[in-house]
Amino acid sequence: MFTQKLTLEIPESLFEELNHLSELTGQSVQSLALQSITSSLPRFRDKVHNLDELLSRVTTDNLHGEIDSGEPVGREVN
Repeated sequence: MFTQKLTLEIPESLFEELNHLSELTGQSVQSLALQSITSSLPRFRDKVHNLDELLSRVTTDNLHGEIDSGEPVGREVN
């Protein structure tokens, strides 16, 4: 199994808070730090959409026609 190592520098005051919380909960400082970091990360899996589900919501009422964006600029058209 391939593993990665992460070194994280945090202010001493934050370390002291994590250490105190560690003593109260019995969890390691590392575990508490990781929980804190991961709980603040965006939930990417909640934003993943199924293409078929999205397309099933397209109706004649919400379907728009072509949008004219003007003449080609650069190499859009060969």
